[in-house]
Parts: sequence; C-alpha cells; structure tokens
Amino acid sequence: MDEFNKDTENFITWLEKSADVKISQKIEILDLRHLHEGRAVVTKEDVAKEEVLFEIPYKSLINIQTSQIVSDFPAIKDKLQELGQWNGLIVCLLYEWEVLGTKSKWWPYLKVLPTSASLSGLMYWTDEQLEELRPSLVLERIGKEGARQMFDTIVRFFNENGMQEQIKNVKWDNFLRVASTIMSYSFDVENPNSAANDNEDESDEEGATESLKSMVPFADTLNADTHKCNAHLEYDTDGLKMCAIMPIPKGGQVYNIYGEHPNSEILRRYGYVEQDGSAYDFGEVLLQNIKKAVEDKFGVNESFLDWLLDVLRDDDIIERYFEDEEIVLDSYDCYISGEILTELVLFLQIVTAVCAIPGIQEMSEEDKMTKLKSIIKRCLKLVEQQKVTRNCGDVWKAAVKNRLAEYPSGILTDKIQIDDNSPTDTIRKLMAKIVLKSECQSLTKCLDSIDDQYEMVEDQRLLDSVLKRPATSNGSGKSSHKRQKN
Repeated sequence: MDEFNKDTENFITWLEKSADVKISQKIEILDLRHLHEGRAVVTKEDVAKEEVLFEIPYKSLINIQTSQIVSDFPAIKDKLQELGQWNGLIVCLLYEWEVLGTKSKWWPYLKVLPTSASLSGLMYWTDEQLEELRPSLVLERIGKEGARQMFDTIVRFFNENGMQEQIKNVKWDNFLRVASTIMSYSFDVENPNSAANDNEDESDEEGATESLKSMVPFADTLNADTHKCNAHLEYDTDGLKMCAIMPIPKGGQVYNIYGEHPNSEILRRYGYVEQDGSAYDFGEVLLQNIKKAVEDKFGVNESFLDWLLDVLRDDDIIERYFEDEEIVLDSYDCYISGEILTELVLFLQIVTAVCAIPGIQEMSEEDKMTKLKSIIKRCLKLVEQQKVTRNCGDVWKAAVKNRLAEYPSGILTDKIQIDDNSPTDTIRKLMAKIVLKSECQSLTKCLDSIDDQYEMVEDQRLLDSVLKRPATSNGSGKSSHKRQKN
C-alpha cells in the first residue's frame, strides 16, 4: 500500500474513532488518481434524495473556538476573535500544522490535505503564466500584496503573544500553503455558541460572530462540480451533516459545490477549471468599452461623458430606486445564461438618451441638468416597463464587441483539452485558455440580451417627450421582442 492510501486509511479510522463522525455504510472514499480526481467519495449502494451521508460534530471542526492553541494560550482567545475570521483560522491552522504537527489531534486529517506542490491557485503562478489570463479581470483579484500584509499581521500576532519560539520555522511558504488551503477547503459554519443568544436583543455588539470560518474534515474530501452537485452540507443541533439533494446511483460519485463561481474564480481560489465551463460563468464588459461605444455612436467628447458619469454616480433618484446601489460601475457582469442586470440596462438607456439630445454638449450646466433629470425619470419608467430604445440596444452590442476584441482571436473555436500528465506550465496555460473561452462564451451569450429581453421603442419618441415636442408620426416603433420568462 502506498503512502497516499495509507493516509486515507488512517484518516477514515480517525474520522470514526476519534472525530466521532458518523458515516453511512453506503459510501466510501476511493483513490481516483487514475482519473486525476484524487480522493473521492463514491456510493456503494443507491442513495435516496435527502439521505444523510455523514454527520460531523462541531467539536471536530478546526476554528478559533476548537483549536488547541486556545487551550495552550488561553489569553489569546478574545484576540483571535478580534483578529478576524480569516486571520484567526490561519493562526489556528498554522499552529496545528506547523507547530504541533504529529501531536495535533487533527493530524490524520491534515495529512490528507494538499501539499504545497499540488496547490495551483493563482497565488502560485509565475508572472509569465498569469499573463496568459489577460484580459480577464481575475488578474485584479489575486491579492498578492494583500497576502503579504496578512502574513506580516500573522507573524506580528504570534510575536506579540509570546509565541516567537513556536513559530520560528514558519516562513512565507508555510503561510501561503495554509492560506491557500483555507481558501480552497474552508466553510463558513454557523456559530453553535450563538444559538443561546437567539432571543437576545438583535442589536448585538458590532463584530459579533454569526458564523465561524472552519475546516470541516471529510466534507472537503468531496470533489466539486457546478454541473454535477448532488449533495449539500446542512446544519444540525450538534454538528453538520452532508445530505444528498437528489438520488445518487450505486457507484456514483458524491459532489459538493464550493459556491456559484465562474471558472475564473474557481481557478483563482481552487487551482483548477471545469473543462466545459462552470454553470455560473460570466464575462465582464468594462465601463471603457461602453464609453467607446457611446463616443463612436454619438460623437460626444470624453470630457462630456465623464461629466455625465459623475452626475449619475451621485443622483438621488437612482440611489433611492436601487436602494443605494450604483449604476455606474467599472465593469458589468454578463452571465452564461444571457442574464444582464437591470442597473446596466438603465445606465445604458440614460446615457444613450442624453447623448442623443441635439447640442447637449454646448448647453449650460443648468440646462444639461434639467434635461438629465427629465431623462432619468422617463428612463426609469421605460425600463420598469421592460422597454428600451434602439440606441440602447445598439450601444450594448457595440460595447460587448469592443470587449470581445480584447481577447485572443479564435478563442471561442479553440478545442482545448488538458492532459494532467503534461508539465505544470503547459497545464496552467491551458487552464488560462479555458477561463478566457468561458468568459467569451458568456459575453457572446449576452450580445443580444437587450434585444431579446426588452421591447424596443424608437429613440425619437423618448427624445420628443424630453424636448416637449409632439410625437413623430412613425409611432412607437415597437418590435415583437418580449422579455423571456425564466
């Protein structure tokens, strides 16, 4: 028996005899390395919907309440809470993994967690490899600088609490492994100790913990797939239980889901991608893509457009309507389902309507504001009725095309197949291509979203109402496009 399977056996023994985890006789942990899926939970018999697969007591989780560090250094209990969920769990896991090591009561569990060599989140990528992800905005979410600051905070915490000797061998690489593991495998678990306070005044002190970021042994053994998820972690009085959310046939793998993440975020957090795309993929159209489309359509100058955007960012009517949500964003999500947000549609409708007013750039500040206020009210009503003007739809299409032009040509038609036996550099470059393809597919799905989901009216009709002119004789110009029901 190799070390991998020996670690698995020790882990199963620990789960049942030390961690008090109740495991259904219908499931088992198998070695699926030959399928490049590592350890996996597979059914030995048919499993019914809502059947409990395993139960984990709260005491077997690793968090700032259960870690041995709280017993060994009681004075830091409240300080761990003040440190925050992320940093607090990093301190606990560093202590269990790097300080206690084999003496940790969770050691058999820690042994089956990934090694640094097997982690492939974006924090581990070289600058050259990261360039393969351009122009994806995931590059702005890696957080290397923030991670360095977090590391300094953790080291300072240990030093200020008299643990210099314990962490003398803890380096950046140790921190990165722990932080990456937490990002990949931790769960936000309801705080069991808050149940007693349910009837207390709701205005608890700020910072009161409603959930605990925790490592949950066995729950993280399940592989994840946004298309195949068939189990879900639920709360119980004394712990957590994994339940089937649909029937699982004998020999079927049990899949969880890490969250409703696109491929880009799955790669950033967990270091892999779903070959055929995530069920929650989205691309992002940048504000600059929209600005260029507007400038090309109406010939307005950039300074006027910037003025307009600044006013829209602070408009009271819009803030009240969207409950303080902004409509002028740096980027707008375009989902693989074809969904785009109402805030985006309203933003486009207002901007295109304003820019269509003859001589708007040369008007006085007062006149521009008067026209803008009138347009905002009319556009709110229009969009609320599931209607937009043709200019709105045209500018959106142009903006999406502007964004698509920033991606490598041919990415949509590329056949990308990852061979897990390839060198790491090759695998990472292929994963980057899959992310870009996923984003382009989402953008393409949203190209006609406004045309498909909104009824079209002629721009002149809206313009006449703003300028107080009689409606033109060509009528409303309504098309047959109606919003699709979900």
